[in-house]
Amino acid sequence: MKRVLFSLVAMLLLSVSGIAQTTYTRITSASELEPGAQYIIVGYDDVLGYCAMSYQKTSNRHAIQVTEDGGSITVTPATDPTSQTEVHQMTLGGNTGAWTFFDELKNGYLYASSSSNNQLKTQTQLDDNGRWSIEFNADGTAVVAAQGDNTRNYMRFNENSSNGAPLFNCYKVDATIQVPVAFYKAGGAPVPPVPPCDYPTNFAVSHIDGVDVTLVWNDAPCDVRYLVLASTGDITVPTNGVPVSDGLLAKNVGYGIQTVTFSGLQGNTNYSFAIFPYTGNGAGILYLTDEPYPTATATTEETHILLFEDFNEGLGVFMAYDAYGEQNWHQGIYQGTTYANMNGYSGGAHQNEDWLIGEVPGMTDTYFTEIFLEFRTAMKFDGNPLRVVVSGDYDGHSDPNDFDWIDITDAFDYSTGNYEWVESGKVNIIDVVGDFANSGYSWYIAFVYTSTDEAASSWEIDYVSVTGTWITFVNENSAMAIDFYPNPASNQVSFTLESDAQVSIFDVMGRKVNEMNVAAGNAQLNVSQLESGVYFVNVRYANGSTAVSKFVKF
Repeated sequence: MKRVLFSLVAMLLLSVSGIAQTTYTRITSASELEPGAQYIIVGYDDVLGYCAMSYQKTSNRHAIQVTEDGGSITVTPATDPTSQTEVHQMTLGGNTGAWTFFDELKNGYLYASSSSNNQLKTQTQLDDNGRWSIEFNADGTAVVAAQGDNTRNYMRFNENSSNGAPLFNCYKVDATIQVPVAFYKAGGAPVPPVPPCDYPTNFAVSHIDGVDVTLVWNDAPCDVRYLVLASTGDITVPTNGVPVSDGLLAKNVGYGIQTVTFSGLQGNTNYSFAIFPYTGNGAGILYLTDEPYPTATATTEETHILLFEDFNEGLGVFMAYDAYGEQNWHQGIYQGTTYANMNGYSGGAHQNEDWLIGEVPGMTDTYFTEIFLEFRTAMKFDGNPLRVVVSGDYDGHSDPNDFDWIDITDAFDYSTGNYEWVESGKVNIIDVVGDFANSGYSWYIAFVYTSTDEAASSWEIDYVSVTGTWITFVNENSAMAIDFYPNPASNQVSFTLESDAQVSIFDVMGRKVNEMNVAAGNAQLNVSQLESGVYFVNVRYANGSTAVSKFVKF
């Protein structure tokens, strides 16, 4: 009798307090938005899975992992505004173009609170920064934008890059964080995702830059996302219910962007590309794979990869050297993306000097005419700028401060904050590194982080790529060798060509100083205007064969 009485009392308490499991069903269109109804706001990440909005933190909303089953989520909504383990449901108000999200536990409205920082907060007073437009994508996710003056006004889901915690926040429209949100309404029946309607048109290669290939297309007539795949063989068609993460040969692209670039491919290689529209996400992802799907092909230029690192396996080919301080370069992971990270903050700012050093292997019997360096960075918090330096005499393991380094920091572009990725630009550094790159010995690139006890920024680096164009030496005793005379020379050198050819002259730094078309037979080069030094000559015949030789100008 006591047990029955206790059960009845417990049920009454649950009823009075409102603590009960509620099933929320995903909505996929504006027609399902109902003022006065209860909703939970949900984000999805391939690593974290489904996460629903929870309690208000200082400048954003915490998110907790939930289980999604066929378009429905069943949870017990929070009754305590300080609970960090329960989902907060929102009461929808307003109307089209000016929807509001009211959190009864916080007695306030969600609003975009800043133009200078990424912030999603709650306030009791309603203004236009708390009135939102909601536009649904074909996959059922929604673009949610506050209508006030604050420009960091797009509500999105992401993972905190410093501690991996999921959260909801507001960002600029063009921020690198682009994960949209989804709405689940209390009650109702699950709505299955709508399959993609059609393929995009005019899928083609627009540009080849060394080992980078850029593709373009015109969007499909419905709102979808795209999976673009690259392969040196047959394309592997994606499977429904199995998302494909971004990588060297796979890119996920949002609707309206209509372009993507594959970087760091193999030089002088034939690649096939294909594009597949999709809707949904996670186990509910639906691809359009009916044949014929759009394809394109490209052959990369004969540019060779000297170093490439995406930090998928720790720091990869890079070495961390801790010159001072307790913090170190390490691998970071955010929303499935890996990178190298250094942060001198740990319970406060600390003085640090940390080097991230990569070795570019030396090559014999080659002569570089171009060497390109590119990477991308993201950073946040005040502190010293990142430095980029190169060395031809570093030994690969000792304190780098004991060796000579050339600072090339100013040649590149960098992130300015809020962990927004910025491409460095593809910069030809042959004028700086040509001397030791053409010595046949290894040389080094380093990213140098410093912080103080007053300020410590956080820097992230990814997709470091060094590519080069070279010409190959021919043994001077071979039939392909070109004999220059007199050598050394002060005014003119003579030589003989087997057939018509293009003749290019390079200095020891890899800079082209002259180029001309020369007919078969005996020929002369005027070298009187050249500075004293060693010069390399590349001879390219009409049939594609080449020969390389050198002479000395005095």
